[in-house]
Amino acid sequence: MTRSDPTAVPSTGWSERGISILNGVVGDYLDRRGNGLAIPMSFVQDGAPLAVNAHALQVAQPVLTGKVVVLVHGWCCNEDVWRFPDDGATYAAKLRRDAGYTPFAVRYNTGMPVAESGAALDQHLTALVNAYPRPIEALVLVGHSMGGLVIRSACAHGAPVGASWLPRVRHAFYLGTPHDGADLERFAQGATVALAATRNPVARLFGRVLGVRSAGVKDLREGGTSSTASGAEALVAVPWLATAKHHRLVGTLTDNPRHPVSKALGDGLVRVPVVSADTDAMAAPEVTVFPGVHHLQLARDPAVYAAILAACSAA
Repeated sequence: MTRSDPTAVPSTGWSERGISILNGVVGDYLDRRGNGLAIPMSFVQDGAPLAVNAHALQVAQPVLTGKVVVLVHGWCCNEDVWRFPDDGATYAAKLRRDAGYTPFAVRYNTGMPVAESGAALDQHLTALVNAYPRPIEALVLVGHSMGGLVIRSACAHGAPVGASWLPRVRHAFYLGTPHDGADLERFAQGATVALAATRNPVARLFGRVLGVRSAGVKDLREGGTSSTASGAEALVAVPWLATAKHHRLVGTLTDNPRHPVSKALGDGLVRVPVVSADTDAMAAPEVTVFPGVHHLQLARDPAVYAAILAACSAA
């Protein structure tokens, strides 16, 4: 990476990546204990939290346009997941160069329940719109994996109160987001139950260890994005934001999406969705498949970026 590259962004250190992984695994526990390693949600600039006020935004972004893009990373990750390995660029930074979008990245505790992260994102987007020195005409949201669920949850939290940022959302991109649930977490849950039911003390111990998974990763099991009104742990799906265009960008492990491995495993964590004939075409997102692009690669792939740019340039 060279600092002369206008799209390059600094990489986070190994310690920060380790803390992000720890948050993904037991972040809800860290939060309950008031542990300083728990990551509070924030916008980040060059690896540090960005204050959301007009002065700080102008310092962080010398050119503030009326178009804004916000990146929301997935489980056990931070904003470093968006960096292209060859030049250090990100989708957001490339959109600044190619389409005039002002970029912002979010960092958060991926071990927290998706509904709580969604509520926090709703608050941060509201603060951003209110503090932004000029009117935001178009807002684009890009979520990778769990980040896409957090985006949908934020929409669900903001809609009842008429959040100021919601009408500005033009596009929402979901990259490898398990809207229909993640098979790996379903397997982990099944293994936890099976091991806990055995009479073997060693197996039961492994079951208890496996059961110490964060609320965030457990939410991936069914792809739920919002708590029930009663505050129970059960999750319910939320409707797609009607005023925005939604895009599901999914990958496969092989170059042939019809290959048995790709059909069974998708991108390695999330399968290619099956679009039902009775799906509401007005509400359902557009699905684009990227053969040979695995789960993490969806966050930093030239073909994926080209699809994002094309959609943002069209409207």
